[in-house]
Amino acid sequence: MYPIDSTITETATETAGVKGYWFHQEQLIQKTIVIYLHGGGYTSGNINVYRAMLSHLAKSLSLPILYVEYSLSPENPYPTANNEILKVYQEIKKKYPSHKIAIIGDSAGGGLAISLVNDAQKAKVQIPDALALISPWIDLKCVNNSYTTKQAVDPILNKGFVYCQAQMYAGSKMKEADPSEIKFKKFPPVLLLVGTDEVLSDDSKNFYTYIKPIQPKAKMKEFEGQKHVWVFSQIDSPASVDAIIDIKVFLASNLK
Repeated sequence: MYPIDSTITETATETAGVKGYWFHQEQLIQKTIVIYLHGGGYTSGNINVYRAMLSHLAKSLSLPILYVEYSLSPENPYPTANNEILKVYQEIKKKYPSHKIAIIGDSAGGGLAISLVNDAQKAKVQIPDALALISPWIDLKCVNNSYTTKQAVDPILNKGFVYCQAQMYAGSKMKEADPSEIKFKKFPPVLLLVGTDEVLSDDSKNFYTYIKPIQPKAKMKEFEGQKHVWVFSQIDSPASVDAIIDIKVFLASNLK
């Protein structure tokens, strides 16, 4: 819906056997890498729809972004995507041992980012240095109050549709796959950005309440009147510009 930033380089790549794309790769000299996990309810989303947003995000952050084209359900259900993302993360850690690594995820990608922290700990790998989550989908059971109370103002998602996506992704392994069911003793600094007009708003609020005592650097910000992943829809709106600035400031302060 908006043009790609043509000043940003894009390079197809493969990491640990998983397809991906580097944006602004020459900025690897900054010693920071952003791994981007896209949304789409675990069943959709690809580089063709994310390319424009990622080019602008890489430009604004002045950082290299590795977009991961993880496998989608229902053809590739849980834990396929989770395993691929962990492999990519491990390979990037191995290849760039002196770099800080941040994870940015939107919607389902936000849930996958949270799961990655848990998967890394189980694999005895150092966890990411910071997470920035935009409208993260964390509660696969879809039982938070906002799935009902925010339905009238959310033109994009509804409880029935979202729960159907969760079933296609997790099936009988719902509890195991659900990021909201994970118990953490350690968690990286995390920034949660969410619109007031989305059924997923309580996913961020509830996770923030849970994780703040564990990670004092956790932050959450609500954007009045914004819909699901508003940054994706309109990159240059005041709310999108503010969100990207928030991410840039957060990463800068936590990736020193």
